[in-house]
Amino acid sequence: MSIATHAKPHTASFALFVGAATCAFAGVWMATPLASVLLAQRGVEAAVIGLYASVVWGAALLAAPMTPWLAARLGGAFALHRIAAGLASLALAGLGADPSLPLWFVFGGMLGVGSCLAWTTADAIAAAMAPEGREGASLGLYQTFVSAAIGGGPAILLLTGVVPQAFWASAGILLLGLVLGAALRDPAGTVPTRMRLSLTRLRPVAFVMAAPAGAAALCGALEAAAGAVFPVQGLALGMAAGAAAAIVVASGFGNVLAQFPLGMMADRWGTDRALLLCGLVVALASLLWPVLAPALPVWPVLAAWGGAAGAIYTLGMVRAVQRFAGPARALGMAGLNTAYLLGGALGAPLAGGALEALPGWGLPALIALVGLGGCVALARAVRAAPVPI
Repeated sequence: MSIATHAKPHTASFALFVGAATCAFAGVWMATPLASVLLAQRGVEAAVIGLYASVVWGAALLAAPMTPWLAARLGGAFALHRIAAGLASLALAGLGADPSLPLWFVFGGMLGVGSCLAWTTADAIAAAMAPEGREGASLGLYQTFVSAAIGGGPAILLLTGVVPQAFWASAGILLLGLVLGAALRDPAGTVPTRMRLSLTRLRPVAFVMAAPAGAAALCGALEAAAGAVFPVQGLALGMAAGAAAAIVVASGFGNVLAQFPLGMMADRWGTDRALLLCGLVVALASLLWPVLAPALPVWPVLAAWGGAAGAIYTLGMVRAVQRFAGPARALGMAGLNTAYLLGGALGAPLAGGALEALPGWGLPALIALVGLGGCVALARAVRAAPVPI
């Protein structure tokens, strides 16, 4: 049953879906820095702000594996996506009312569950819409808009201002996405009508899922590490505070630009070769940007790093779509999202510890080694013959 989706998506439906998904991602990611700044302005301690963030991410991590079961019970991926976006909108509306601190944690948990289920269902729908033989181009285009939404969402705060009521604008963007996707229905094979699992069924799914999930976890770890330690490293290398903060912006810009070309490369020359290229670029850029900082040539290198690191997730998604269909695909996509969250949860603290334990060239060398070694291992796993599912 290891087959690809054969239905070619209607162009208009795919465009509406991408627009709806873009709104969902932009609305949620607009709220992420807003919450941190507002809590800090209220005088909340940094440890408590970190605890709030961990509640959001922890709730998301718990929700991700449940996506196929919930979608099967609630009427499909689009049905669950609408419910999830509605839940996230309610949480954002509650935060916009400037509640007491305990309610922040309640609404944060709601936001984590809602935003994660909206993300996982969007990925499942995009996977089902990807035409056979052009999975890379289709998913690369989808991820281009997702990456732009994640990077551009916080910029909306320049229009709304950093005030509690900006959460209402964030909720409004999510609701706009619901309007755009109101007429859409699940493509064939998006989620199963029933979820019946057994050890016999899960074993081959887990085996074939090793490479896609590994790619997602590696991407999550690299992106979380970059967000946590690259700005700190930039300050140590003589960059001004504003320039150090812009490191994340540069890597995010590269992420937007790289998704579609690398997706097309996966279609033309294979996912394994695209992964090897990403690993090589991550390794070289990890070693090169500390040498170039704070000079201007550092910015295209950081953009190349962000593009290569971010595309690793897209390539894992492409591989999952190529390997799974029906119930197995639903499990595979849920595993992909869960692996990314786990990688992100581990990447940031490990990178922070490595920055202290490995001064000088220790951290860049470690990230280069992990990026290149991980991609080589994933490429080898991709080349392995698939097992029937």
